Amino acid sequence: MSTRPLDVLGAPGWGEVDARGLVQPGAKEWALDWWVGASDRWRRASQEAAVRQSELGAGAVVETRMKVPDGDAVQRVWAVAAGGGPAVAVVQVGNEAATAFAAALVVEAPGAALAVDRTGVAVGAKPVLAWDRAPVGAAVGHGAVKALLDAEGGTATGLDHKGRDLAAMVWPLPHTARMAVSASLGRGALPPPADLPDADAVLRGWQVHLERGARIEVPDDALARRIDRNRRRWLGRTGRMETADVAELCELSVRLDHHGYHDDAAVVLDEIAARWTTEAPTERLRAFGVHHDLTGDQQAAIRFAEPVAEAVEAAARMGAEVPLAPVERLLIAAGQDRAAQDLRRLDVRPAATPSEGLRAELVADQGEELLVAPGYRPVWRGGPLAAYGLPTRFGPLSYAVRWHGPNPALLWELDGRPGPVPVSLRAPALDRSWSSDQPTGETLLATSRSLPW
Repeated sequence: MSTRPLDVLGAPGWGEVDARGLVQPGAKEWALDWWVGASDRWRRASQEAAVRQSELGAGAVVETRMKVPDGDAVQRVWAVAAGGGPAVAVVQVGNEAATAFAAALVVEAPGAALAVDRTGVAVGAKPVLAWDRAPVGAAVGHGAVKALLDAEGGTATGLDHKGRDLAAMVWPLPHTARMAVSASLGRGALPPPADLPDADAVLRGWQVHLERGARIEVPDDALARRIDRNRRRWLGRTGRMETADVAELCELSVRLDHHGYHDDAAVVLDEIAARWTTEAPTERLRAFGVHHDLTGDQQAAIRFAEPVAEAVEAAARMGAEVPLAPVERLLIAAGQDRAAQDLRRLDVRPAATPSEGLRAELVADQGEELLVAPGYRPVWRGGPLAAYGLPTRFGPLSYAVRWHGPNPALLWELDGRPGPVPVSLRAPALDRSWSSDQPTGETLLATSRSLPW
């Protein structure tokens, strides 16, 4: 079953919520399921057919709805940092039905001992759930849990565990009422949910984080939602770098840099540099090279010169490919001219430029040329496309494509870095004949008949 990540920008610990609302920490030491006892029977979300799920705020809040008599039971899950500490999930259940029902949270921790007190649940000695409002009933162990659920909301079926590795808590929920618990996703303090940001605050916070990067507007709502969702997930992965290998970290750094999250990418690169390994030299060199090319940060080039030299040596020894031009530019910026000269004398294979996903459709560097919207999709014709602060090797680029009848109008601004020659801008996917060496401007393009309109 597919899962959605629960993580927090820069905070250790993470978890997942599956398509039925089952919550687990990354280590999968335990799982939290939710049940609803209506007038006729108990409904276990993980086993019901009438369950549907959606994401709010680019996936920052996961909402799962289960059909019950007279309406829906609604679970919402989001992750926050506990006072600057580890990640914590807030699991909230609300009643959007016309009549009251009972909500039950069931913890399963295979092979572990569970304990419930007036403030929460512990697996072994570790607190895993905390609440503000105590349940009206709680039980530990298969027999006691079954008796509790049978007494509170009709016959309970589908209990999987037979020993003391099962616990259940029950709360009555009148119409429009809600209850919530906090669930530990890492190791550290576990505050009750009242001490943590609510769903609206989390949505606002993530929106602020997303707006730190380049702004991209596409004439495709589904694609726009996917861009925001992917960005949130990339940012969230910076809090669980210890679970990723070097190649995964390199890919994460490149994606963050491509979308303008340079400070976050630098944190990932610091983690890569700290791992003294010969693993994935091509990927490491590409990540360091992309960061330097897209930021022009000389201090970062100096800081990363040593791990770059180590990766070059590993690539030469292993016969791996090397992205020569970006690495050479980084070494020169770091004042390592001799190393840059030696690089060209090494018997290494030059690495081809890999596919860069959506960014390759929005901008491309080719020598001293900058291609604007090189992958403009025919289905976008007539709709607005814009990018603001999109990182390039020549500096941040902003542009917009607007349509005047059959012809696209292009407005652009390149916040260019000093260079030996002016940068030439072209937009071959819109007008093969147009080019400009001006850093800012606007023009009405003449679409060629050879373009795939």
